[in-house]
Amino acid sequence: MKINIGSGQCGGSVFANGWICVDYGHDASKPEWHGAEYLKFDITGPWPLPENSADCIFASHILEHVEYSKQRKIYQECFRVLKPGAPMRVICPDPRIFVRNWQAKNWNFVMNCYGPDNWKRNGYEGNPNKAFTDMFFEDNYDHVIVPSIDMVAIMAIRAGFSKVTEMPFGCTEFPQFFGDYEKSDSYEKSIDNRPVMSYYLEAVK
Repeated sequence: MKINIGSGQCGGSVFANGWICVDYGHDASKPEWHGAEYLKFDITGPWPLPENSADCIFASHILEHVEYSKQRKIYQECFRVLKPGAPMRVICPDPRIFVRNWQAKNWNFVMNCYGPDNWKRNGYEGNPNKAFTDMFFEDNYDHVIVPSIDMVAIMAIRAGFSKVTEMPFGCTEFPQFFGDYEKSDSYEKSIDNRPVMSYYLEAVK
């Protein structure tokens, strides 16, 4: 069993076959939620899945949407349902990248992250302090914490994971789960996504 938590709509993506996609917003009555296998439950509470049942867990750009006080339960449940030796792969927006680009005054980075529509809508022009930090606030993106890689690593270690490693984009120690896809920024073709702004971490039970 391969699990994608906070999956969003996965029809037509690499998660459409062979994955269980977990999303609290899943609505089977809407066609945009068709084309994949879904479970709907709150990942910050007990999971309706057996212990030692999952071959891997994938969590992409979901943890920044969860309050700090609720984070610990997610890692505990991931650890509980994973089989011994099984991995969890986490992708989050990387605050280190945003700070480096703010220091360099690299406005192209902001445009690549948010796109021209959000650039205008959210008033980034002439406001670099907002533009380079907006990803980590709920004003426009419903993000409630700054999910640093150190925070994620500490949470995983506390939950019991035996190995935690930062990985480059498109690279994995578990190609049977996370590597048998095109190295692309396309949601339809790739496991990894948004390399311009993200870090990638694998934790092993």
